Amino acid sequence: MNSPMSPGGAGAVQSIWLVAEREIATRAKTRSFLISTGLLMVVIIVGAVVWSALSGGDDADRVGVVGQDAALTQTIEEFGSATGTSVDVVSVASAEEARSRVADGDLTAALVPGTAPNSYVAVSESGLSPTLDGVLRSSVEQVGLTSSLAERGVDAASLPRATITVEQTTPDKPDEGQRIVIALVGTILLITAIMMGGSMVAVGVVEEKTSRVVELLLATIKPLHLLWGKIIGIGAIAMAQVLLLGATALIAGRVTGLLTIPGAAIGMFAAVIAWFVLGFLFFATLYAATGALVSRQEELNASSAPLTILAMAVMYSGIFGIQALDSTLIQVLTWIPPFSAALMPVRIATGDTSTVQVVVTFALMVLACASATWFASRIYQRSILRTGTRVKWSEALSLAR
Repeated sequence: MNSPMSPGGAGAVQSIWLVAEREIATRAKTRSFLISTGLLMVVIIVGAVVWSALSGGDDADRVGVVGQDAALTQTIEEFGSATGTSVDVVSVASAEEARSRVADGDLTAALVPGTAPNSYVAVSESGLSPTLDGVLRSSVEQVGLTSSLAERGVDAASLPRATITVEQTTPDKPDEGQRIVIALVGTILLITAIMMGGSMVAVGVVEEKTSRVVELLLATIKPLHLLWGKIIGIGAIAMAQVLLLGATALIAGRVTGLLTIPGAAIGMFAAVIAWFVLGFLFFATLYAATGALVSRQEELNASSAPLTILAMAVMYSGIFGIQALDSTLIQVLTWIPPFSAALMPVRIATGDTSTVQVVVTFALMVLACASATWFASRIYQRSILRTGTRVKWSEALSLAR
């Protein structure tokens, strides 16, 4: 009778699932994984709070107007709104009170009537900002003009007004900032998952190879089943961590007001996840191959160095590429896997792409993942039982033929 782990007693799916289940149960309980996940969640929450506090410096300017001048108060608020400046106008009983409240910091500025008709003195602690100065001057001039015309029997509202219409050569892209933030956070999480998850795959392979556990495992299941079970198991842990951190970021952004969570932002998050899966699969399979090439943990860093350099290049292309999306280098890298895993979410976020490019680059990334899987599988099958000196990449390439 076949045992549950024998090739005859268990199909490929069951064998892979048994290995994946073991990886999930083992890795999810490790102290380092739990601590790192908790710390990242704290960093995200604290970062959102600090960011919200620093970007919340757009408080309304409080301007006091001495006397009950409703026309001036309304005009200041209208000019402020027209210039995108939030101005809160309050009535102040006397010039002494106005100066006192300005000195105490309760008011940004105060308008005190001057000696001449329709003239005011703007009282401030350390000068007016150019924007507020313009709002107050324009408001006083408008009220003065209206008052002068009224004294001569002319209704200012009946006079023809000059108008200006704003035309943009580049239309605004709604919620672009939020989509870009989500794309950049997704890129950072992708590289974090690659560094942590990929390292876990490679270290797991080396540990089993060093302890000879792999020989026992390969006596019951096929090498590819073991490889895929390990990648899927650790990949599931990495995906769960990314979803948890992503949800934490979205909730923190929503609570602090940094994100409004429109449909576009949610769709952007889904796109980030799709590219994340492909990016992680590409690197995880290759990290498994690097683990199979060595027999000792000390040799792993040297073996995985090319992958680490490539992963860092992908991260930098996503983070800094957003500043130069029109450059020839970034445009070319967008089409090349695995750089597309980091650059395409950014291009989707900025709207600087087309449906054709999204589909084609996604297909190319799928092909790259398939090629990496084929390459890593051949190296894994031919190197996992080899012990002794580290297999060099030049030799590994010959093994994969």
